[in-house]
Amino acid sequence: MNNFTENIILIPIYNDWKSLNRLLIEINHTLDDTDFCKLLIVNDCSTQEIDIKKDGLDKIKEIKILSLKENLGSQKCIAIGLDYLMKLGNNFYITIMDGDGEDDPSEVKKMLSSAKINVDNIITSCRKDRNESFIIKFSYKLHLILSLIFTWNWISFGNFSCFNSKNLTKINLLDIWFAYSAGILKNCKIKKIYASRKKRYFDSSKVNFIKLIEHSFRVISVFYKRVFISSLILILAIWIFNIQFGYLFYLLVFIFNLMVIFIRAKNSQKTYENLDLFVEKVKNL
Repeated sequence: MNNFTENIILIPIYNDWKSLNRLLIEINHTLDDTDFCKLLIVNDCSTQEIDIKKDGLDKIKEIKILSLKENLGSQKCIAIGLDYLMKLGNNFYITIMDGDGEDDPSEVKKMLSSAKINVDNIITSCRKDRNESFIIKFSYKLHLILSLIFTWNWISFGNFSCFNSKNLTKINLLDIWFAYSAGILKNCKIKKIYASRKKRYFDSSKVNFIKLIEHSFRVISVFYKRVFISSLILILAIWIFNIQFGYLFYLLVFIFNLMVIFIRAKNSQKTYENLDLFVEKVKNL
């Protein structure tokens, strides 16, 4: 009987090869001889030359790089990576994580163990602590509250997750194209585990306030039908209870829905139907 479990780790990356190399060393240290690990790196049209150092990565059996023709962002990279994995047709485990060190590599083994027990679930890592400014933390809490009101979901996890490949049949790539976390929550059963968010290995985050707002609307837009229903309920409640300055609330709800429509339209401009078109080349290291 084969005691090895094939685990493919999917990592979207844009330029940050220095952080990726450190992450790979940390991943290699966390694995033992029963974990057969392969890497699928989705290179988001980096402007820097690919620089992956394989020395000392004895637990990592294969590194494959999907290089994209244009810069699409991490969520679309994940959708393209999952589309590629869907075509493999084997029984394996998939771990998705960011390449900057904020997703703790020491959690990979625990998540993989949980995924083996909960084969029908997506194991998601919910962050207990966030090492960011007050503004970012406040904005994140506001995002959670708005998501709860308009989508009826408390979406407190990001990309860091692990699951058996059989769950790929449940995934709607269109939803992942907008936001991975919302797409998973909408279509799959999840099991939450909790871990602290670590600091980036190098440099500061390139995510600014505007990008955070856009990401929040992408997450919410996955549940756009619920958003419209929730908006109608809010408008009806404001009218029934004759809330003071109700017209202001009407305006805010209207603007909110316009933003959801705009974000969906913006992200639908690039077709998701044939994701192979975005892949420039596939390379084995």
